[in-house]
Amino acid sequence: MTAASPRRACAVGIAIQPDLLTATDLAQFAQAVRDAGLDHVSVGDHVSYRGGQGIDGLVAAAALLAAGPDLRVVVGAFQLALRHPLVAARQLATVTSFAPGRIVLAVGAGGDDPREVSNCGVDPRRRGERLNESLDVLTRLMRGEVVDHHGAHFDLEQASIVPTGPAPPLVIAGSGEAAIERAATYGSGWLGLLCTPRRYRETRQEIVRRAAALGRPAPDWFGLNVWCASSRGQLESSLSRWFGPAAPRLLHLCGVGEDSEIAAWLAGYIAAGATRLSISVPAAEAVEAVERVAMLAELLTEQVEDAVARPNSNW
Repeated sequence: MTAASPRRACAVGIAIQPDLLTATDLAQFAQAVRDAGLDHVSVGDHVSYRGGQGIDGLVAAAALLAAGPDLRVVVGAFQLALRHPLVAARQLATVTSFAPGRIVLAVGAGGDDPREVSNCGVDPRRRGERLNESLDVLTRLMRGEVVDHHGAHFDLEQASIVPTGPAPPLVIAGSGEAAIERAATYGSGWLGLLCTPRRYRETRQEIVRRAAALGRPAPDWFGLNVWCASSRGQLESSLSRWFGPAAPRLLHLCGVGEDSEIAAWLAGYIAAGATRLSISVPAAEAVEAVERVAMLAELLTEQVEDAVARPNSNW
């Protein structure tokens, strides 16, 4: 018998690093996530990042969903600009048919490694416009439309994907004006990456405002991918792998210190409107990472409950 899911201040999941994921027994990992009461597993997506790193996000999601019959998976950020939208729609529809209601696709522009983009046959300078065109095609296909499309990047005649059930949530990952506009235009939500609580709140509010101006329903999925570690050295080592020389400049956007200190810092994002946190922590193995994230989730809940109970609280 598995443990009952504990109370949570918001949905908290683990953002698992590729090397830990591929080196673990997936069934054991999925069971550990369930026993810890975590909401989801978040996986990244790359084709060939900084010397060939990364995993295919949808393939990893399919493996996890098969390993854990009730596991939920967030793929973020999925590099849609590096794929053909018709192929991506078929992959997403296939995964969804096996695990309806258990996957979220968070799409980002990528581009941190221009060589990854160019090696996929995409002009790094035009990846944003290619992504916008891909999003338009993908959302129509996932609604079950028959698509005729003649754009700058794709030509489709009578293209379709027979629906296998409700389309999964499509959210936009990233920061800045382009991500805000995409989230308001196409997304059912937004996945923030490396931003302050203040910027998170402002971005969330602007997405909701612009979606309303477009006559779209208010996005209701607001997540955050965040890196946390006990020391600056651990954190910088982890970030350097993915962000190279820029890593030291990103430390202030991550949680560092004792678990209680990190939980207090994370609470600021919940106050800013985040409803789903995906936490990445350094660990020797995947189950160890699950245990650390579960501890942070419990301390975070206590932080939020204390804040709500205080007079004159902003919560």
